[in-house]
Amino acid sequence: TSARLANPLDALLGYRLRRATMTMMGDAAEVLKPLNLSVGEASLLILIGANPGVRQSDVGRALEIKRANLTPLLARMKGRGLVTDKPIDGRSPSPAPTESGTALAATALDAVTESNHRLAGHLSRDERQALTALATLIR
Repeated sequence: TSARLANPLDALLGYRLRRATMTMMGDAAEVLKPLNLSVGEASLLILIGANPGVRQSDVGRALEIKRANLTPLLARMKGRGLVTDKPIDGRSPSPAPTESGTALAATALDAVTESNHRLAGHLSRDERQALTALATLIR
């Protein structure tokens, strides 16, 4: 077995949050793998399904995805028949899930929610409340 290294970064909130995020995102990726979805693809399907008529630029901002990365992501999802464009103001298209995209988004949300609950189950009630308070740090 390898020795546990002293890590002064463990005392830093940001470092612990990043490590916890990496663990949770890794688990989310694993539960989405059987659905043939990445975390980004699932996030996109779930977000556009919950926001009919949303503009592509708003999707990018909400998911913090640059346009250069969002355009090919949407193209892949359209190619798989999971997303289509719906006009919202006569000229601007709005990405929208297809019927199969909507069903897959629901399955993905269930899988990720279960993953989240399973991992959060390792925390005490006080620890979960402290994490809820972190919302004040989110911009």
